[in-house]
Amino acid sequence: MAPKKKPEGKKKGKEGDEEDLSVENFYKAYKKNCVLYGCDVSKIIKAAFEKFVEEGDEIKKFHMWEELGWPGVKAIVDSLKAVA
Repeated sequence: MAPKKKPEGKKKGKEGDEEDLSVENFYKAYKKNCVLYGCDVSKIIKAAFEKFVEEGDEIKKFHMWEELGWPGVKAIVDSLKAVA
């Protein structure tokens, strides 16, 4: 019988050593993509990011009430893909 393999998912070291920069990276990529696709930065995303910076509230979801058009949606999706 072959020896059991160790799971590769865990690495040595303490958990939580790294600071989570995913929100900052998302917003930076989102602003860049808005310029690239020629659309305005969403007020809702901008307000959620400002709330994150000021109060540290984690952004878990967006509720969009404004029309974004295909460039706005593409900017959001591409930014989320860049962070993932």
